[in-house]
Amino acid sequence: MPEYLITGGLGRLGSELCGKLSAVAPASTELDILDEKQIADCLRACPVNAILHLAAIADSAACERDKPRSYLVNVMGTANMARAAKQFQKKLVYISTDYVFPGTRGEYAESDAPSPANWYGFTKYAGELEIQNRTENHLIIRTAFRPRLWPFKSAYDNVLSSADYVDVIGREILLALSLNLTGLVHIGTAPKTLFELARLRNPDIVPESAPAHFPKRKDFSLKRWEEIKKQARAAA
Repeated sequence: MPEYLITGGLGRLGSELCGKLSAVAPASTELDILDEKQIADCLRACPVNAILHLAAIADSAACERDKPRSYLVNVMGTANMARAAKQFQKKLVYISTDYVFPGTRGEYAESDAPSPANWYGFTKYAGELEIQNRTENHLIIRTAFRPRLWPFKSAYDNVLSSADYVDVIGREILLALSLNLTGLVHIGTAPKTLFELARLRNPDIVPESAPAHFPKRKDFSLKRWEEIKKQARAAA
């Protein structure tokens, strides 16, 4: 029996995780997160221990262009998954974002009050609230990741982030899943500029400055995650 039902399994992170988990990952044509009956039918047909909810409109520009659609998918779709998780007594793991914070001071901890930087961040934080209000057995992971290869010729040298490449973040998420955590955790790697991150895999990247409106301090405090990993190593 698969351990996870993964929504959004064909996306960037889903593609990274699917082959490394015991999971079933139906396409959106097979599992529409806006269709509660279809979600229930899927869980009845394929019993799993947990749901890994990745499906979302994650392009911040697309979210701004179509706010009603992004709210429907990112918030109401998440609420549907939370209701189903509660009904079928499944753990729900939800991937959120650093955009739930304004990006003005950095070192954001789990205890800091969110104040989303943009509409995408707002919909993801609203999704967090839907989960927290609808099911106790959940794990919310705030993180940020980039493709395995930097997709642009330049990168911002004035934006600090805890983001890393999707394969790196994927390994961290797999560890979190193996530890059966609940609650909220920030996952990332040591703060670095996006230019520094890009140069790790492409030395030809050139620096550029982010526009004035762009969040400049998107880095997390990773103290909780580092302590969790330390305890896991000690227990191994």
